[in-house]
Amino acid sequence: MKLQKLLQIACLPILFGTALTSDEAFSAEADGKTFPDRGMIQLGALFVFDSDTTVSASGATAGIGTTIDFANDLDGDSTITTPSFETYYRFNSRHRLELAAFQLERDGSRVITREITFRDRTFSRSVEIDSSINNDIYKLAYAYSFYHVDRVELAVSAGFNVLDYEVRLASSAGDFVETASTTAPMPVFGFRMDYAVTPRLTARFRTDSFYFDFEDKIRGSLLELQVGAEYRLMRNFALGASLSRLAIAVDVDDDDFDGRVDDLYRGARIYGSFYF
Repeated sequence: MKLQKLLQIACLPILFGTALTSDEAFSAEADGKTFPDRGMIQLGALFVFDSDTTVSASGATAGIGTTIDFANDLDGDSTITTPSFETYYRFNSRHRLELAAFQLERDGSRVITREITFRDRTFSRSVEIDSSINNDIYKLAYAYSFYHVDRVELAVSAGFNVLDYEVRLASSAGDFVETASTTAPMPVFGFRMDYAVTPRLTARFRTDSFYFDFEDKIRGSLLELQVGAEYRLMRNFALGASLSRLAIAVDVDDDDFDGRVDDLYRGARIYGSFYF
């Protein structure tokens, strides 16, 4: 299922819960009840205001591929806006299961100023190249809250990030296309901290990281950081914002992609969360 379709489906409970829940019906300070937090569905927008990507892909006949700077060599996008989706379900106050997904899709078009070898195709100088990078990331993790009181929750997590990556270069005339793609499941370990500054305002910190080597076929590292705050507007609904940084470095050696990817994204996220 495409991420856009998933977001449309996931949006329904948020809209429904927002329509049914009024601010007059909710006051944790007044009625003494805690916020609902068995589960959460979050929809948002990620604004990438800076990105940096280099990629290379070798071929069976052309040999070692050129290291391509996506922005400088191909005039690729460095800023994008993309939807994001997150959800979790708590089995109890200590244990929860998390799921997240987002896409990073960028395009470029330029008359190249140097010869570029990508897989088994060599693009000559003065050829106009249309390019794209599609990076879909899906996350599944288990989190254990080793410290959980009214105002503070500290948790560690372990799970998998599935990186679905595709790089495409094509002549603008449409007479030839070269594509390199890979799907890389990556184990990740993380840390979460939530601090209730007030009954309605919560400060949040997230980090996920890994380094792994799988049978010399896929080797790589990932580091993701998020820091932000969330304000509970109603009993079941909150608005939040965060700053984020994502760095990915992967070496791949398989039939569809023999090369390396280095990605760095910096951005800001705004979102709405429905709690139940």
